[in-house]
Amino acid sequence: MIITIARQCGCGAIDIGKMLSADYGVPFYTRKSLKDMASECGVLEELDDFFEERPVDELLFAISALGADEGPLHSKALDVLSEMIGRRDCIIIGRCGNYIFRRRPDLVSVFLSGRESERIKVIAAERRVPLAEAKDFVRDMDNSRVRYHKYYTHLQWGNSCDYDLCFDSLRLGCQKSVELIERYIDSVGVK
Repeated sequence: MIITIARQCGCGAIDIGKMLSADYGVPFYTRKSLKDMASECGVLEELDDFFEERPVDELLFAISALGADEGPLHSKALDVLSEMIGRRDCIIIGRCGNYIFRRRPDLVSVFLSGRESERIKVIAAERRVPLAEAKDFVRDMDNSRVRYHKYYTHLQWGNSCDYDLCFDSLRLGCQKSVELIERYIDSVGVK
């Protein structure tokens, strides 16, 4: 089973992912751990933008947005992540996981959201910054994820049709969010 978690900034995805990882006894991969795997495989240098979640170059984004077929960079980045993970059971935060692993019958894809005002408070507390700075950070991060997802998948980030579950994880809290995901997994029989 593979669980992919996409998220708006400040929704507790890391904590939720760690809890699911502990409950299922499977590895948990974040941008950093996937980047480390890519380095070990010798492919990091050519795919650094994919793993760094840098703002997409506006010219490349414009070309991508024209709806052309995926270019070599797009497919290579997505293929590399797919090959690195293979058929192993795991939990992946971000990296277009819902798209990359969409053909796996044991995929459970999740999108976490929350009210912007609440996400700003979470980020302000986590980063120990003023609310105005946290607001800029949240908006910049979300906008970066929109562009990143569109660039690599040609899909709209956060579109509920592309995920099994979409919900406000801040309203539920981490523990209840984990319980909801696990109940869904049990209900659909994914193992």
